[in-house]
Amino acid sequence: MSTSLVIKGPAFADGKVHPVSVRIVDGVIAAVSEGDPGQADRVIELGPRQVLLPAALDLLCGMRDWIQAPKETVETATKAALAGGITVVCDQSNPVPRLDTAARVRERTQFVAERAYTDFGIAAAPPLELSDLDQYREAGAYAVGFYSWNLPSWRYPRDLDNSQAIFRRYAQAGLVGWVGVDENAFQDTPLADVGETYALGALLRRLDPTFRVRVQVTKPSSVEMCLAAKERLPNLVIQAAHHALSIDKETAYNKIGLGARHQPPLTTAEEVAKMKEYATAGKIEVFVSYHAPHRTQDKYASDPVPGEFVPKSGFSAIDITYPHFLTKLGIETTCRGYCENPARDLGLKKGRIARGYDADLVIFERDSGVIEQNSAVAGRFTEGVWKVEPQEFFSMGKVTPFVGERLGYRVIKTFLRGEEVFDRETRTHQRRPVRRVQCPAS
Repeated sequence: MSTSLVIKGPAFADGKVHPVSVRIVDGVIAAVSEGDPGQADRVIELGPRQVLLPAALDLLCGMRDWIQAPKETVETATKAALAGGITVVCDQSNPVPRLDTAARVRERTQFVAERAYTDFGIAAAPPLELSDLDQYREAGAYAVGFYSWNLPSWRYPRDLDNSQAIFRRYAQAGLVGWVGVDENAFQDTPLADVGETYALGALLRRLDPTFRVRVQVTKPSSVEMCLAAKERLPNLVIQAAHHALSIDKETAYNKIGLGARHQPPLTTAEEVAKMKEYATAGKIEVFVSYHAPHRTQDKYASDPVPGEFVPKSGFSAIDITYPHFLTKLGIETTCRGYCENPARDLGLKKGRIARGYDADLVIFERDSGVIEQNSAVAGRFTEGVWKVEPQEFFSMGKVTPFVGERLGYRVIKTFLRGEEVFDRETRTHQRRPVRRVQCPAS
């Protein structure tokens, strides 16, 4: 039996925010109009300061689980995503045990499908045996993810380096990829800040033009290197993480000390400002949370753990990435880099409020714009003012350098294919049928 929903009010459609009626039938946007939308089973009229935006798609979010369940689980990560206005979560490729065989990829796919509250993508690690590549897509992998430890050092002898042939083999298997650019040998050395530059130079000369790959960078000079390489590498997509567009190293360490450790390292305020400029200009195509949750004791540990860097790198982000991007970058830039372009990269009809697209939608409420008052004097907290509060996260990691930052937006409701899956007022989630992201090449 057909079901319908109409949402009326300001929405970001056709490249601007304007009053429309969005008609949804059986989970798909049937019409976006300024006139009478007709009858519907349910009608939602947006309130003051509310705006309807497309749901985001996060292409790099650590869901953890398995032996790392004390840090995060599939359930907590995807619930946090819904609370943050995200309806597609693509896992990192580094769960433990590693996803480096087709059998392990298949196991992970089934595991996540049984627990996720969002649509999901499984990124495999490079296989132990290249022959497994031909089974990766059937096993459930939408992509292969590369960290610095999966790639030869930047100074690996060129006459021995067969990386380009291996990347071509991935393309021949119908797979796409993403690369977190860093030089493992430079970590925690005086050369750490230039590790990305050396690693990226090596990567760009090794990539095969037929391999479709997202390359994650943190520095404006890296964006410039990627742009210069696009003539030879037409399938290269430039990706940046939330922190690279929103916080500098000095600010982060001043706020949370050693907990701000990240790899690659956080950059300078000037570099962050330039990255924001490039994001606004569309030179950075895809934004991700790079949600890397850790236990508080791991973020502030001083006792060394054999074989590990201490404290652990990364911090929680998935709960706040979308509203924080909106606050820092505005609606148009955020929806392009965190909704529309990621959906296009995955080959999904999501990420836009337009006819024929999945009704993955978010009702946001804007900040009131008033000056925050001292609650001891005013007698209450200032209405319509929201700040980053890690204790309210649905994800398990509570360490973030954004703690206390004022947000210009907050999620009120999230919809997955027209069905309500999160409600801010009651802080409740509804688990609906979810789908696996398939390799775009398929």
